[in-house]
Amino acid sequence: MRSEDDLAEALRAAADRAPEPSRLLGGVAARRRRRRRRRTQGLAAATAMAAVIAAVTLTTGNGREEATRPVAAPQVVPLERAWPQAVTTMPAQGPDGWRRFPLTAFDATRVLVATGPREDTFRLFEVYDTVTRTFRELAGLTVPPGMRTYLPQPPAFDGTNLAWYVKALRDDGTPVREIWTAPLAGGAPRRVAAMTGEHLRIERIAVNGDRIIWSEGGGGVWWMPLAGGEAPRLIPGSEGLHLIRWPWATDADDSQKVQTKVVDLSGDPYTVRVVIPRDVVTLRCGPFWCWGAQGGRSYLQRADGTGAIEPQGLGLAPRLADYPALDRFAVSNGEVYDLATGALVTFERVGIWWGDDRSAEPSTIVYWAVSGKEYRLLNLAAVPPAQ
Repeated sequence: MRSEDDLAEALRAAADRAPEPSRLLGGVAARRRRRRRRRTQGLAAATAMAAVIAAVTLTTGNGREEATRPVAAPQVVPLERAWPQAVTTMPAQGPDGWRRFPLTAFDATRVLVATGPREDTFRLFEVYDTVTRTFRELAGLTVPPGMRTYLPQPPAFDGTNLAWYVKALRDDGTPVREIWTAPLAGGAPRRVAAMTGEHLRIERIAVNGDRIIWSEGGGGVWWMPLAGGEAPRLIPGSEGLHLIRWPWATDADDSQKVQTKVVDLSGDPYTVRVVIPRDVVTLRCGPFWCWGAQGGRSYLQRADGTGAIEPQGLGLAPRLADYPALDRFAVSNGEVYDLATGALVTFERVGIWWGDDRSAEPSTIVYWAVSGKEYRLLNLAAVPPAQ
C-alpha cells in the first residue's frame, strides 16, 4: 500500500510533468504556474489521509495512455466555516412585489440582480451591495410598442458595460433579436441592434471594450461595434464554433455533441485539442478546466488532459454546458469543489430549490430560498485566493 508521502510525491510529480498550452495561456503563464504549485500543495494536504490512487491505465480518446488517475476524498468543510465572508442574504422581492433573481457577481461586494413579474420575464437590472444591503437601479427593460413577447436573456459584462440580448416576437408574428447595453457606472440603456431574418439564433453574448460579441446556434462567432450602426461581422476562423467566453470558443454547443477543441479567437485562431478519456462522458471545457462524468461520478481535468481528478462526494454538473466557475469552482447540488485547495465545501439548502444559471458564463452566485422573502447567497467572487 502506498504511504501518504508516496501519494504526495506522486501528485507533485504528475503536476510537474503536466504541459501548459503555450499560447492559450499567453501572459498568464507565470501566474498559473504559481497557482498550480499552490493547488498541488493544497490538494495533497487536504487529501493525504483519505485519498487513494486508482490502479488502472487510462487510454484517452486519441489513443494516448495516461498515468493512473487520482481519486480523491476531499476534506469536507461546511460553508460558514470555509468562506464566511462569502455568505450573505438578500431580499427576494422588490418594493413593488416583483421577484428578484441574483444572476452573478461583479466582484466581492456587488451582485447583478434581475427583477420582474416572473422568472423568465426580467424588467429591471439592479446592483445589490452586500455591505450596505442596498439596491441600485442599473437598467430598466422597457417593452417597446408592438411586441407580443419580450424576453431578455442572460447578460454578460466587462469592467465597463453590461450587455444582453432579447428574444422578442412582434404583434405581426415577426421574430426579432435585440441587443442592448448599459454602462455599469449608471446611465440609460441603449439598443445596439434589432435583427430579423438572419441572426435569430443567438445563444450566448459577450462584451469586450468597444465590441459586442455573440455566437449562434448553427455555429459562428459574430461581432459589431458597441456603438452600433454597422452590420454584424463573422470573426475569421470562428465558423462552426460556439462562444464560451471571449475570446474562447468551442466546437460543441449545449447539446450532446462531443467537445473536441477550445479555440482562442483574439488574434490568429489558436486551437487546443481537448483530450477526452474513453470512459468520460459529457465533458465540457472552459478556457482551462473541464467538467464531465465518469462512472456516475464527477470528473475534472484541464483541457489538455492533465490535472485529472475525481473528487468523491461532488455531484454531477447540473447542466451539460457547465465548466468550473472562475476556472476554480465546480458547483453541484449542495456542494462546491474548490480546485485551488482540494476542499469540498457543503451547504444545507433550506427550501426546495436553488439557482446559479442566469448569466452568460457560469455564475459566481449560488442562492437558495430561506423563506418567501429572503435568499441566502454564496458569492464565489468573494472567496479569498488560495494560500
